[in-house]
Amino acid sequence: MDPRYYQILRQASQEEFYNSINDPEDELYDIVWDLFETVVIEPAEIYDSDFRDTNQFRYSINSGATLEFFPDAEYFRKRIEPNPFRNNSDAAGVHLKLILAPEMSCLFSVGFQIWGSTERLAFKRLWRTHRKLLVGLFRRCKPMVSTRLSQPSLHHAGNLEEMLDGYFSLRDPDQFIFLNYSFAQTDDSDVAQNFMVVMGMLYHGIKDFCRGKRDRFPFWYSKLREFYSGRLPELPPSLPCVEVTISSDAE
Repeated sequence: MDPRYYQILRQASQEEFYNSINDPEDELYDIVWDLFETVVIEPAEIYDSDFRDTNQFRYSINSGATLEFFPDAEYFRKRIEPNPFRNNSDAAGVHLKLILAPEMSCLFSVGFQIWGSTERLAFKRLWRTHRKLLVGLFRRCKPMVSTRLSQPSLHHAGNLEEMLDGYFSLRDPDQFIFLNYSFAQTDDSDVAQNFMVVMGMLYHGIKDFCRGKRDRFPFWYSKLREFYSGRLPELPPSLPCVEVTISSDAE
């Protein structure tokens, strides 16, 4: 990434983020949309070529910007939790995200958010049914995992496998879990894309369970293996994401 663009994103105001997403004349417009295309849409389209047309898109802007996809309105019709597209909430469904966070050291992160009792139960079912497969995938793509539970058994787990076992053994009133991968430069978009290929598989697998379909996870896994000609690459560990202070007159 051009250092000047990097600095603009680091210091961007809400208005500048809005322009970078909505104004084709803005110099950051292509950078933001090309990155979103690369790390969110293309991985999801490995499993569904019509993904961008059959799933709902949304963006939000606060201290940074979030661009995301989540299921179509029909998915939410028979659920207790609301359609997040309708009420501008995050608290329902499955979401594939790109986050730009100028106040954080990582600047960019991609991820897969699960929020809802139906989705958590579906993920738990996938974990129990396809544990060996998922353990192997997670060891290669190395997700950072966030929940809203403050249990020592989660924070001090020896590895991700123990952490997920602990999470699924506990009652989670928020029904929330987020798997993400952070990076600092658009030069790392290939790594982020590889991460999101796995998250896209989870997205489609969990949607199937929530819609009452049969277990198609082996089918989605075959799509992943076909894309990588048999073996997912091993990703480097995700960058730590901590708050930083960027001087307004930074060079």
